[in-house]
Amino acid sequence: VARTALGPIKGLCSENLWNTKYLSFFKVPYAKPPTGGRRFKDPEPSEPWSEVLDCTEESPGCSQKMMFLESFQGEEDCLHLSVFTRNTDPRKLQPVMVFIHGGGFVCGSNATQVYGPDFLIEKDVVLVTINYRLGALGFLSLNDPTLNVPGNAGLKDQVLALKWVRENISYFGGNPNCVTVFGESAGGASVHYLLISELARGLFHRAIVQSGSVFNHWALPIDRDAPGRIAKALGWNGNGGEAAILEILMKADHMDIVKAQEELITPDVKKQGSISQVGPTIEPYFSEQCMIPRHPREMCRTAWGNFIPIMVGATSEEGLLFYEDIKKNTQGKEGVHSLRDCVPLDLNLNTSSAERKRIADKLREFYFAKNTSREENIASYVKLFSDKDFWHGISRLVRTRCENTFKVPTFLYRFNYNSPNLAFVKSFCCTDPVPGICHGDELGFLFKNSFIEKPITKGSSDHKGIDLMVNIWTSFAKTGNPNCDATRPELWHPVAVTGPPFRCLNINENKLEFCQLPETERMALWDSFYTRQSLT
Repeated sequence: VARTALGPIKGLCSENLWNTKYLSFFKVPYAKPPTGGRRFKDPEPSEPWSEVLDCTEESPGCSQKMMFLESFQGEEDCLHLSVFTRNTDPRKLQPVMVFIHGGGFVCGSNATQVYGPDFLIEKDVVLVTINYRLGALGFLSLNDPTLNVPGNAGLKDQVLALKWVRENISYFGGNPNCVTVFGESAGGASVHYLLISELARGLFHRAIVQSGSVFNHWALPIDRDAPGRIAKALGWNGNGGEAAILEILMKADHMDIVKAQEELITPDVKKQGSISQVGPTIEPYFSEQCMIPRHPREMCRTAWGNFIPIMVGATSEEGLLFYEDIKKNTQGKEGVHSLRDCVPLDLNLNTSSAERKRIADKLREFYFAKNTSREENIASYVKLFSDKDFWHGISRLVRTRCENTFKVPTFLYRFNYNSPNLAFVKSFCCTDPVPGICHGDELGFLFKNSFIEKPITKGSSDHKGIDLMVNIWTSFAKTGNPNCDATRPELWHPVAVTGPPFRCLNINENKLEFCQLPETERMALWDSFYTRQSLT
């Protein structure tokens, strides 16, 4: 039983793969249930309790349509977090690592099925994994200030969870003055939002941004009509404006809202590489808990997070996430379909503009000109989507850090470690045995997941990879510097403030190499589509 500022909770004694004992506390409430009148609203801190709260069973996660599966699951009452610790001695407080899951802001959870603490708990850290509201339930935004639904409730959930950590983590042996936030994909973009939002100022001390940033088009969907379209799918007749929309949505079953938001994903939206039309948004008016008051690009320039060290990077073939779609749409050797859909959305070019055609032609020339086979076209598309949907956003994040950060390091990594056994995202995304490291595949080296087919034996390549990644991540969490015994003799320097070309730590199963980012030439191409002002 652990005490917390809100009341006592009961956890479990657990053992990891290598028989290390630790304590697990699941489904710890950090906010009032966002149900009834609190649906869509900013989160409120949990009420205290006096009886011992049973925290031995996992949270079901927030309402969603599961990625890769066609099932709907989760609950509306989902604002819980899990804590894993080996030692609750208040005299020996350990660094804290808070993880934010990905899933395009519409799916995912902190379930140990995907995010088991087994690997990280080997090191002296306290691990916290959180759930936050997803989809329309987490990101509905209405313009009318009297309705009190400005948006970004899901990001504000994350802020409240971090406040819970600040106030309670010492009861679990964690040091509230040494907190690292890390997240992947939409979780990586979330970490970037936390770094630039005043709402999160000072709540953490280092950050790791994995395969996502506020510069990725999917991290700021611009569909202001989504609330009305969801309401129409639920029977709204189109009269009465936002008040009527909210009334319908407040009465609807939470799963019906999730199903209605799925209908917004038209083939056109899919073509742009989005899995959602609801997500973070620039709030339409200022409120006390305003998370994103203006364009994130501007927020980056004066962000409080420019004064703390970060580690940032992505995988070598992020675009394998879309492999099946790419394969389906790439017929024959001529199969390069319209590249106009690949023109960055934040250039705001209309479909027929000459500038849009010029950029599409440049993309065709750069990625496809030398190709002679369908296989080569598929591989080129994987690169194109890697760059468009992930790497260029990461590159812009690094660039804005170079321009606006003073004497604080930004460490860039590129994850290129091959393991068919640990690469669980790739196993869902690619039915063919294709080379390359898919979006999300580094997660299998940081968290135990239940999709691992072969046992991880000490001394194997898998075990070495896990050991390497866990050492880098926890070393950075402890000291703000990822250089450690596992990375030596290679020296990993922070990115030079002079700007690109950037140097990174390339993490491969055969060797670690501090080198120029292999995507450098590709990043320069994408940079060239922007004016100097609009790039960062």
